[in-house]
Amino acid sequence: MNSTLVLTLPLAAAAATVALVPVAKLLARRTGAIDHPGNRKIHTAPITRLGGIAPAVVFWVFAILGYAALKDPFFQSLLGEGLHDAPTVGPKLFGVLLGSFLAFATGLIDDIFGSRFPAWAKALGQLSAALCVVLGGVSTSFLPGPFLNGLLTVFWLVGITNAFNLLDNMDGLSAGVALIASSVLLVNALWSGESLIAALTLTFIGVMAGFLFFNFNPASIFLGDCGSHFVGFVVASILLLDRYATDASSSYFPVLMPVLLLAVPIIDTTTVVVIRLREGRPIYVGDARHLSHTLVARGFSHRGAVLLIYLMTLCLGLSALPLRNASLTDTFLVLFQSVCFIAIILLLMFSGQRPAAKS
Repeated sequence: MNSTLVLTLPLAAAAATVALVPVAKLLARRTGAIDHPGNRKIHTAPITRLGGIAPAVVFWVFAILGYAALKDPFFQSLLGEGLHDAPTVGPKLFGVLLGSFLAFATGLIDDIFGSRFPAWAKALGQLSAALCVVLGGVSTSFLPGPFLNGLLTVFWLVGITNAFNLLDNMDGLSAGVALIASSVLLVNALWSGESLIAALTLTFIGVMAGFLFFNFNPASIFLGDCGSHFVGFVVASILLLDRYATDASSSYFPVLMPVLLLAVPIIDTTTVVVIRLREGRPIYVGDARHLSHTLVARGFSHRGAVLLIYLMTLCLGLSALPLRNASLTDTFLVLFQSVCFIAIILLLMFSGQRPAAKS
């Protein structure tokens, strides 16, 4: 891929996102999508939600325009040799874009209507979004049969979408983790010569960076459910598109790469769900048992807790990169190292006195 495109694409996407955020703020005020201070909130003044409108719209526009430009010789020269999947990318891209729109719309309805939007309807919207990706031809391929692969794909997409929704509990946390994970993914895409995936990832990196300009502590706007749904769904989808398991691999263990790359939101979601079930509380009712809250209870500032989670995501993501061409022995070594790192995270969450649940 041409270095000019690597630099200009994320910068253009970031600039467009920055320009659109004020519009998202205006829409949030007019629809009453305001996040007011509360027991579990760290902000002391009302802050607008619906910030996800800006990165989502820019991502969709850039992706559609980029696909339309695939037949242009100039654009082809920028992408270089990584165009071997161009004839089949249309249905897959359409599935991802339509699915991300449905995920975004589901979150947007939740932002506007709140408790009036039932949990079953939210789940239905997430499932519909995931099915769009599967029907577009994007799915895992290591299980026996298309049905099992499709089922796993739906579970992955819905699970990661909710993981990023739950992770969005401190300024810049969900968007920043997505930015770091997609940046690691970009390295793998460039190494593999997957220029189309790299271009899509570069666009996503740009919109996340542009949004973080407003969302990092102290935030002036929040992603909202629409934004966290969009972010989680796109990250999960791009990971399905990426060819992280190569013919050089000696086993199926390289499929662990997506799990390691998103280990932090997966661990955070799993632990809080288990805690809520053990305490007999609904899993969709928020509390202060997340990793970020635990770190603050351990003495970190809110910004420090977020930065540490960024570092955790980066370390686990970088450890996943060697899986691209890993032998069986190398894979087990990487897995052992990652398990040790995850154990440290769990010790931070559960050793000593945990923060109390708050309604």
